Amino acid sequence: MGEIRLRERLKVVIMVLFCLLFMFHPLQSAEAASTDIKVTLNEGFGGKVKRGEGFPLRIKMENSGDAFSGDLLISYHPSYNTSGAVTIKVELPAGTAKEYLVSIPGMTEDHPSMYQNIPLLTLYEGDWKGGNKVNFKGENTLKPKFIDMTTEVIGVLSENYDRVKELRTIPSKSMIELNKEDLPDDSTGLETLDYLLIDEYKISQLDEKQQKAIKNWVYSGGTLIAGGGPDASGAYGELYSLLPMKPENEASGAVKFLQAAKGEEPGFEKLNFFTGPVDKEAEVIAESSDLPAAVKKEYGSGTILQTAFSLGDEPLSSWQGYDAWFADFIKHASGAGGGSSPYSQDYLDQLYWEFAEVNEFFPASNFSIGQLIGLFAGYIILIVPVLYFVLRKLDKREHSWWIIPSLALFMGAAVFGMGAKDRMSQPQLNQMGIYKVNNSLLTGYQASTLLSNKSGEYILSMPKGEFNAVVYSNNSTSSDPLRGGIMAEKVKNNEVIFPEVEYWSSRTIYGKAQTEINGKFTADLTLKDKKLTGTIKNEMDFDFEELYIWSGNEAIKLGPIKKGETIKADKTIKQSLLSRPYGGTFNGAYPANGQNDINRLRREKLEYASTTFLLGDVAQPILAGITKDSIIDVTMRGKKEKQNNTNLILQPFEAINEFSGSFTLKDGMMATDWNVIQGQIYEKGMGSTNGEMMLEDGEYEYILSLPKQLKEKPYKLEEILVRINSQAVQYSIKNHKTGDWLPIEPDQRSIKLASKDDLIQYVSKDGQFILKLNKSAQGDPYVQLPAVTIKGEVAK
Repeated sequence: MGEIRLRERLKVVIMVLFCLLFMFHPLQSAEAASTDIKVTLNEGFGGKVKRGEGFPLRIKMENSGDAFSGDLLISYHPSYNTSGAVTIKVELPAGTAKEYLVSIPGMTEDHPSMYQNIPLLTLYEGDWKGGNKVNFKGENTLKPKFIDMTTEVIGVLSENYDRVKELRTIPSKSMIELNKEDLPDDSTGLETLDYLLIDEYKISQLDEKQQKAIKNWVYSGGTLIAGGGPDASGAYGELYSLLPMKPENEASGAVKFLQAAKGEEPGFEKLNFFTGPVDKEAEVIAESSDLPAAVKKEYGSGTILQTAFSLGDEPLSSWQGYDAWFADFIKHASGAGGGSSPYSQDYLDQLYWEFAEVNEFFPASNFSIGQLIGLFAGYIILIVPVLYFVLRKLDKREHSWWIIPSLALFMGAAVFGMGAKDRMSQPQLNQMGIYKVNNSLLTGYQASTLLSNKSGEYILSMPKGEFNAVVYSNNSTSSDPLRGGIMAEKVKNNEVIFPEVEYWSSRTIYGKAQTEINGKFTADLTLKDKKLTGTIKNEMDFDFEELYIWSGNEAIKLGPIKKGETIKADKTIKQSLLSRPYGGTFNGAYPANGQNDINRLRREKLEYASTTFLLGDVAQPILAGITKDSIIDVTMRGKKEKQNNTNLILQPFEAINEFSGSFTLKDGMMATDWNVIQGQIYEKGMGSTNGEMMLEDGEYEYILSLPKQLKEKPYKLEEILVRINSQAVQYSIKNHKTGDWLPIEPDQRSIKLASKDDLIQYVSKDGQFILKLNKSAQGDPYVQLPAVTIKGEVAK
């Protein structure tokens, strides 16, 4: 008997030892199979990409072994906290080589994957969902050269790139030579470019997808610069229909329009012009006698600039004033896009913290302290006296051992079920968006967050070309692409696939958004003696639960308005002059509990983010509407989700301002712009009347524009006050009458110019007050901008 017990104990000891062995030395998974495939990568344009922006990636795959069929996943990281993966279907017969071209949504050198050499390419045999990884030779990570976010990139398509070499000296601009094989067939791959200059190049030689990608890129906010030449209809291919002027006639044009560049007179008198009918929606921005020399047209949220002359022909191309004229010429494209995103090395992460993060708050059923005390008291009363007397009367007191824990489990399950009913029944989808009406488009930013009700695969589907979504990854350094979001392109929709979502977990996608609309707000408003009257008609396809006028830091609430309705305004306001928005209009706090607090916070974040990312270049008051309607229809494929949408739509408008008397303008009431003469803008702070900047040492022009309603009236200036808030910066004020600069002495903390100084000379005819900054801080980039106050009087 003792021997049997000894054997049993020995078996237990052996089993424990085996368990410990497996615990500390788990079975190693089989190594991935090897292939005879070699991969070579060519990133961006000549190896260059812009931080955080899309670029083309050429992948050469050589197979010296057996035939291979599978998927290649390329991971990417547009910012420190965003990621994703794109997939390519690979078919490589034995002994063959192929090139694949794919558009990558963005990379940054700040992500650990770049400096830790984490592999970004993963090859799967068969479908990637099968998880059958295989090894390959060659390059498995991306190593592009990064162009700074604040440097504007001009891509050049020309038969001879040296034709425009004189333009390479423009400050804060970088020129890149483009070739046919560089151009992607998707507009995302062109995001690195800010401008595309086409001169003496046959666009018709590009394939149809490449030409369509250029059109879509312009439509989404790019600037096309088209030079003149013979046979434009044949040379420009599918882009010809977009040109604001159709060149049909050849003529000789005088060059007097060029003389404004540096005050220098060109050493030549004529240029060869190619002119023709000008589109009715186009604007002539330079003329030579009766001939249009340069024209402009907005296309979607982008701009097309066209010249009647070649941009690379002699003698223009070697003229020393050419770079200055061209820099002024391309400024006509500013403000045509969806808004002025802040200069930032990593705007996507800024967009998350200031906008998308709040979208991850989901409502839950909460119990108050009183409710919990009541439940506990009821439970005690039920268990102790009631149960005791009932069981005693039935003489069944011995059953209390299972009844008491059963009741506890039942009440616990009931409390859990009441609190979690919304999260158990179906997945949820929160969506937030900020949009500005821009021609026939809404352009802005959107965030979509899913909350799972069970673990597994979730797929977010969105209309193609409307939502440039990136996935928030919270700085995940995992080399497994299946743990993030995988982009898949379908015929009509794009998808983001999350293969492994945990139980009750969230996933957030966010980024630039754009969609076509029918109609807008039509405003007929008059402001007189601080009394705002008139009507506003909603011609959009959305119902708004709140419409308000946003002027300065005042929100003038007008109430709800449905599509097709007209609302009357009859309000007494604090302002005698409507101006651009600045500062906040809501005074809410961080949410405590309940859906109302979350909705309030969402609205505050929408408003704050719009001042940061959309309204920097707006010089007019805004009509702002909150809608619960879906703007861009993001859905969960194969699931019936519960949606919660909150969108803010903004539209600049003009009102009749019957205004006279004195006025005071703070810098927050004036739209701002920057001209970089020498140096670089690292980051600009927004949402504050006294902005903060991060600037490289150099020379800059800080431009403040008076409100449009004021510029259209006869006025005189009584005082200009500039308060200096930053050391190591030399300031001066432009005299528009003489072209000279009035220096502000380094030891002055402020300068006050009074009416005796003929102040109108310091404001241009189009209402611009310009300060020049000469910064020399020996490496410290921080600059607090001066506070500017302008006082005057409008004639009665």
